[in-house]
Amino acid sequence: MIRGSENDHTVPFLDTALRELEKLNNLREESILLSRKLLAICRASIVKIRHLNDLLETEEKLREVIREVNSFLRRCADEIGYIDESVRTSLSPVLQEAVEGISLSRILRGAPVPSHKELLVRPKEYLLGIADAIGEIRRVVLQCLMEEDITKAQDLTNKMEEIYEALNSAVFPDSLVPIRKKVDLARILVDKTLSELIVYKASLKLKKGGDRE
Repeated sequence: MIRGSENDHTVPFLDTALRELEKLNNLREESILLSRKLLAICRASIVKIRHLNDLLETEEKLREVIREVNSFLRRCADEIGYIDESVRTSLSPVLQEAVEGISLSRILRGAPVPSHKELLVRPKEYLLGIADAIGEIRRVVLQCLMEEDITKAQDLTNKMEEIYEALNSAVFPDSLVPIRKKVDLARILVDKTLSELIVYKASLKLKKGGDRE
């Protein structure tokens, strides 16, 4: 039979754990709301970047998104002593999309893509964001073809290939970074874009030949 004195020592520790979990649950719920808000900003920013609108200003807005996420994570560490994975998981898509947008902006401006350390994100979110940027670059390539800007379309397609080749060399388990599916999709997008570029160039040659006749 448990004596009262022993029970008195046990309950405070249980209460401490419960209070910590309550704080964590509140932070987790807050992180979900924050994620929704920031994802909306990221997605709107990527659309602006894709249309070459206010690239520098929009890129800075995405950097501010990353700063806001990191500030929230520091607050978590201050309040409960660590950053729980459930909170990181809620905010990981935000960081990925911010990296995607910043990378896209830099590539369209012909500027170097910043490192993960410069952006203050983990390698995981960085790689996943870069991988997603390939699909957005393809959208711009198609727009360039519609506008008959073959030089820019070729340059951006080369960038797609360069990013794909770099990511394809990464061999990690999905438990560490679930990038394999994104890389497989990137290969399909690159191959499809190259094929469309070849067809477009061939059609231009035919058109020029017909004009000469």
